[in-house]
Amino acid sequence: MGGRSPRQRLIALAGLTALVGVAVLLLWAGGVLGNPSGGEGIEEVALLDTPPAETGDFDVGPEKGKLAPDFEISDFDGTRYRLSDFRGQVVFVNFWATWCLPCQFELPDIAELQERHPDDVVVLLVNRREPVSRASDYLDNLPRLDGGKGAEFPVEGIDPDDTLYDHYRGLAMPSSFFVGPDGVITAVAFGPVSLEQMETVVSDALAGT
Repeated sequence: MGGRSPRQRLIALAGLTALVGVAVLLLWAGGVLGNPSGGEGIEEVALLDTPPAETGDFDVGPEKGKLAPDFEISDFDGTRYRLSDFRGQVVFVNFWATWCLPCQFELPDIAELQERHPDDVVVLLVNRREPVSRASDYLDNLPRLDGGKGAEFPVEGIDPDDTLYDHYRGLAMPSSFFVGPDGVITAVAFGPVSLEQMETVVSDALAGT
């Protein structure tokens, strides 16, 4: 009835070490470890004071029914964009990465959504902690629903150190936040969202429901 023998403890320790090693290898291969994120001209995300909504008084926070926390992010070319710059339009803030398999399935639908609503919807992609070259190359070769390749989004941003992901309390990949024209979050999703679901959320946000 005693504890494990020294040999059993050694085997268990070796197994645990192997599991940790595999996990580290997967993170390294996915670009989470061992690779510099961002690139030349890319600054860290700046968290800003959030302007009030014209439609009423709202608390600020990354939850449905609250004002989306304002921020400034670098695009792939270093251009800086603020979330609040897009008041008056529906903004789809989507956290993604090339190593995220669900993101790979979701991105073609996001590209289709943007094409369908070029004037009403702003897709603001937020790549998590990857080199710009890797993220940019992936979007340049993104499979399209029509069989083509490549997509451009209004904002293709980089979150070099997960400042924004942590601030928005991301729980899974992808993480999506739909922001209405007044700056209030209308829907939050952790995990992939279908094109049909995106269309419903956008329609409700444009209708103010």
